[in-house]
Amino acid sequence: MSAAADVGVAVAVHEAGIPLEMEAVFTADVEIMIYGALDAATEELIENARKAAKILREEYGIEAIVVPNTVYWDVSHVGVFTPYSIPVLVINGREIAEGRVLKVEEIVDVALSLLGYNSDRSSGLPVLKNGDDTVNAVASTW
Repeated sequence: MSAAADVGVAVAVHEAGIPLEMEAVFTADVEIMIYGALDAATEELIENARKAAKILREEYGIEAIVVPNTVYWDVSHVGVFTPYSIPVLVINGREIAEGRVLKVEEIVDVALSLLGYNSDRSSGLPVLKNGDDTVNAVASTW
């Protein structure tokens, strides 16, 4: 127990690194997460995601945040198979792609389809992963 809790004082809890006054103000419509290593493919995907976030904000008025997550491998993992091929792209909690770098337009199209926007162009990229409803995922790209 903390001293503040002992005397019944409410302590504000907020995300580390975000000033308290800004935390309540900023909300993102789209969260683009990239999991990868320190390699060229991951860096390219992060750059493409940032460009896609800029397009979403400027052309569609959709706020997007890009969250890169770097995975550091130690020597014990060399030669061990992992369940994922990196980089991995996750948009709003749904895994979109793994092991390949999506183009900026593909990221924008998938983000729009997940938000329910109809796009004139089709990326042809179904949002599929184990456990997903295949019919709904494929229908969302048409």
